[in-house]
Amino acid sequence: MKKLFFVVLIFLVGFLPKVSANQIIPGEQIQAMATDEVERILQERGEFRRHEIIFANNISKVSLPNGIIDIQILMPFSNLSYSSMNSMKARISIGGKAYRDVNFGVLVKVYDNVLVANHDLRIEVPVNESDFRMAEIVIDGRTEYVKDVNDVKGMVPHRYVRAGLPIAVNYFQQPVAVAMGTPVKIVFKRGGLQATAKGVALSRGRVGQIIKVKNETSQKIISARVVDDQTVEVVF
Repeated sequence: MKKLFFVVLIFLVGFLPKVSANQIIPGEQIQAMATDEVERILQERGEFRRHEIIFANNISKVSLPNGIIDIQILMPFSNLSYSSMNSMKARISIGGKAYRDVNFGVLVKVYDNVLVANHDLRIEVPVNESDFRMAEIVIDGRTEYVKDVNDVKGMVPHRYVRAGLPIAVNYFQQPVAVAMGTPVKIVFKRGGLQATAKGVALSRGRVGQIIKVKNETSQKIISARVVDDQTVEVVF
């Protein structure tokens, strides 16, 4: 009985498809192709800042049967991320038919020179040149960082900024120009006509903000845009 079993097994093995590993694709070759593809994507989006391309793991060699090999580097998600691992794959075809996908992760680190805080920056305290220095940081591709101190000089943080933190544009706002109870000049504009009246600010406001003011002549409460620390404007 045992002899018959081995005879049948040998008979079946003879009919199994034979796949011999006659070709080897080094993992380094796939990594080089993936690096070239990432570089192509970066150049296409106009990204020429210093950067690093880091693979999550070394790609192992791939054993393949005989045939004409074609390798395509694919990124399932079209958006190349600077802040998280990017999933990529090498699609290997033999004789025009897809044979195997090799999946791997790639991290892209992009560097830029931006302003960072020299010391802790407190809320509502105006900033100047001495509060910052330039430093190279890894960017995330989403945040708009400040590179010119003139873009924030005289402005105030609306959040607490710790020393060494890179400075994002949205950390700052205009300082309070008009305090509640401040006497202001109300400028009324309609077409080419202009009139003025004395008023009092009923709330504090920054340049460009709309606040409530009281017209001292009419005693009416109206909405006006802050122009500077002494003037508000009503446009009809």
